[in-house]
Amino acid sequence: MKNILLIILPSLLLNSCAMFSYHYFGETPKKEGHYPHFTKKNYLIGHLDEDRAGYHVAFYDLNLSLDPDNKTLGGEVTMYFRAVKKLKTIRFDLYKNLDIYSLKFSGKEIKFVRKERAVYASLPDSLIIDNYYSIIVKYGGSPVKAKKPPWIGGVVWKKDKNGNPWIGVTCETEGASIWFPCKDHLSDEPDSVRLHMTVPAGLQVVSNGIMESHKSEGGKEIFTWSTHYPINIYDITFYAGKFAHFSDTMRTSQGILNLDYYVMPENLEKARENFRQVKDVINIYSKSFGSYPWIKEGYKLVESPFEGMEHQTAIAYGSGYTNLRWLGGDYIIVHETAHEWWGNAVSVSDFSDIWLQEGFASYSEMLFAESKKGYDSSLYYAERFLTGTIRNKLPVVGPRDVSYWDYRDIDVYTKGAMILHTIRNIINDSTMFFDILQTYYQEHAAKSHVTTADFIEVVERKTGKDWHKFFDAYLYGRKVPSLHWFYGSYDMGPDQDSGIKTNIPFVVAKWINVPEGFSMPVTLDCVNTNASLTIDVTTKPDVFFLKDMTSCNSLTCNKRLSYYDVVKDDSILREFENLESRNK
Repeated sequence: MKNILLIILPSLLLNSCAMFSYHYFGETPKKEGHYPHFTKKNYLIGHLDEDRAGYHVAFYDLNLSLDPDNKTLGGEVTMYFRAVKKLKTIRFDLYKNLDIYSLKFSGKEIKFVRKERAVYASLPDSLIIDNYYSIIVKYGGSPVKAKKPPWIGGVVWKKDKNGNPWIGVTCETEGASIWFPCKDHLSDEPDSVRLHMTVPAGLQVVSNGIMESHKSEGGKEIFTWSTHYPINIYDITFYAGKFAHFSDTMRTSQGILNLDYYVMPENLEKARENFRQVKDVINIYSKSFGSYPWIKEGYKLVESPFEGMEHQTAIAYGSGYTNLRWLGGDYIIVHETAHEWWGNAVSVSDFSDIWLQEGFASYSEMLFAESKKGYDSSLYYAERFLTGTIRNKLPVVGPRDVSYWDYRDIDVYTKGAMILHTIRNIINDSTMFFDILQTYYQEHAAKSHVTTADFIEVVERKTGKDWHKFFDAYLYGRKVPSLHWFYGSYDMGPDQDSGIKTNIPFVVAKWINVPEGFSMPVTLDCVNTNASLTIDVTTKPDVFFLKDMTSCNSLTCNKRLSYYDVVKDDSILREFENLESRNK
């Protein structure tokens, strides 16, 4: 989901162990955040009960009509599914403001009851496991209008500058049942979808995948689009309006990728120029993560009256054709395109793990900046556009089975990105780090849903180390690891031969706000020389002598902007001395 971070805070270059720092960098607020009180309704939506878990949707066939004047939509949706359990009742979802006119199972009318958005259909006989069945729903009405798309979603009813209708949908947190009947749970992606949509004459419809047909009939336009890849339920979408269309192609390792763009006619020339960067974005991500996931169905940008949304192969674009200097490109193109890998191909089954989509897409921005502008620019971008917005009010990984994600808590974006950046710094081997990303992508793209544990498993497998304390601190606790340190020098006395006094600098350091047993390396850099030293800091204070830094006038650490707090703490020297005394 789009999340432009244009908060630019002053950068303070501190004469301490922090080269890059904001006012908020690494800060843990005293007051923690709180989740809302979850009700039966939350669990009804988020929990995968047996009536939903007992079948897998293979194919949605949507045959819908859109009425912009009355702001209504409806028609007939056929849901083809495979039985996983011997169900006698099957549940699908549809918002209550949309009426169900009839419900058929294998061609026969069946009874149903509605509870909130849940629809429970009584089947004539128990399902036979692995058999395929179909349910046909005729429905219609006025769908929920999007209040603040894409964050507070629904159907978007707008007009362009010439008074023509523009209609679309955003529903990531609300769910696709806000506009059509479906199994509305992140864990079940249909293998394919076909959308037949009828609109008033003169309008175009754009959707996921490939346009199979278009015909004009009786003062109406009828478009058929289809996708034959698995697709996240909230990514299924449509756009209706009067667009100018142009296309391009690019060569990839898999063959030719078709690029199609649908924009407002008055912006055609701006789009032609600005969208040139798409090829760079796709090439950079393909090199970093793996091949573009949807080679057979292309890539599309569709101009929208809201900022953006990562609908699979049909991204909503509303960034105004502007580029960010320190990013080196258009934020919406850079961020939303990353979701074709992280979110659309590699998808979560519960919003509790949404950082695996949004954090990875936000970190992709840093990788794009690094590729286009250089590594230092990527750090500057992170400092200016990511770190200053991290709140640390709640853990990054949220509660499960309640379909909960508050878009205002953007730590899943920004802190998620900085966690990945910190992992890269700890590994200190870019080849291994990108091997982790590529392996994780290749093993999970479009085949399964992921959890945080899946990513941790790949990190540990590739590095051969236990990372659970790290992830416990960064993902499951809200407090930022805090490096407490003391920088001093030890008088070695005069040299026996020269008589010159020698002082050896040292650092005493430890981590707090972390689980017992936590350790993480810290790299110390001398400001006036090229000397540097990496020390492994734990939860117990330890002394590190800096023999190669005797001529160092000023010491810094965290030059590569790992995400942690730094506190200069004189008391840690006394703590270390007391600990040493007790050990003796």
